[in-house]
This record gives sequence, structure tokens and C-alpha cells, in this order.
Amino acid sequence: MTTVMARGRLVLEIPVDDLDLRAAKIRLLCTDIDGVLTTGALLYGPEPGHTKAFHVRDGAAIKHLQRAGIPVAFISGLEAGATVNRAKDLGVEDCFAGHLDKLPILDQLCAKYGLAYDQVAHLGDDLPDLPLLRRVGLACCPIDAVDEVKAACQWTVPVQGGHGVLRQVAERILKAQGRWAEVVGRY
Repeated sequence: MTTVMARGRLVLEIPVDDLDLRAAKIRLLCTDIDGVLTTGALLYGPEPGHTKAFHVRDGAAIKHLQRAGIPVAFISGLEAGATVNRAKDLGVEDCFAGHLDKLPILDQLCAKYGLAYDQVAHLGDDLPDLPLLRRVGLACCPIDAVDEVKAACQWTVPVQGGHGVLRQVAERILKAQGRWAEVVGRY
């Protein structure tokens, strides 16, 4: 509860959501790719490599965060050209594809941006995300994440991976920081 005082007397008490307190501190959003920004399905054809489908709302949310001065980092265990291409399209400078050991990447990003763990949010869905989710200030996962990940997160977003889950996280962060009206005002 936050107590609001006026002229020395109690005016009202406002319940403050722990998630919003955590979201208000966020200065970097890290995200897994497969199962989070995509459904996790990999489409293989006759040529080497595979294709992935990314949700357009997640891309728009990444741009909203970037305009608000909150960088987004991709940290994926799977090395895939599709991930690198999506990062380039969105202007995501910090794209780490092919890194199953994600904690050193988080440490590198915190050093780069001068951040403590509690100023970072991570969005993940599977076991390689656990070391990050256990350390960051705001740990989130899609509703179809594995049980161990759900247990490590403060917020299980009620959206499946690949269906705009990052959009929900970005909106919560920007609202908690009082910046959502600025985003909406652009339209």
C-alpha cells in the first residue's frame, strides 16, 4: 500500500502491485526467442536452416521500448539466421544467438549498460532461461512455459509464446514507468 497524504492527513491508501514496482525499475529487457517471440515451431525446407514466424505486435513493442530508452536484447540458445535477421530489422543491437549458457551474456549486458540485476527484465520459457529468471528484477514467461520456469517467475503472462507475449510485458513496463500515454499519443 502507498499512503497519500495531503496537508498532514491521510487522503487515501493505494494498493501498489509488486509487479508494477519491479517494472518501474526496468532499464533493459532481455528475451529468449524460440517459444517466446515465436511459437517454438521450426520449419525446415530442402535448404539448410529453417524459418521462424515472429508476431508483429512484439516487434512494435520492441520499438516502443527502444523509443522510451529501454534497450531490448535477444539471448537465444539456438543459432539461427532468422533471429539475427529479426534483430537487424528491429534495430536490436544486442543479439546473442547460439548461447545456451545465458548468464555470462546477462553479466556482459549489465556491465555494458551499467545496470544491476534488479533493473533488468527477462522473458523466457524453458530451462536455459532459469539462471537469468532467478536473478533479474522482473522475471516473466508465457503461459505455455515449462513448470520450472513458471515457478521462477513473478509473472506468467496469460499469452502463449509467439502470440504477442513480449507486447504485454512491454506495456506493463511502460505503464509502470508512466510512459504508456506517450506511446499511445504517437498515434
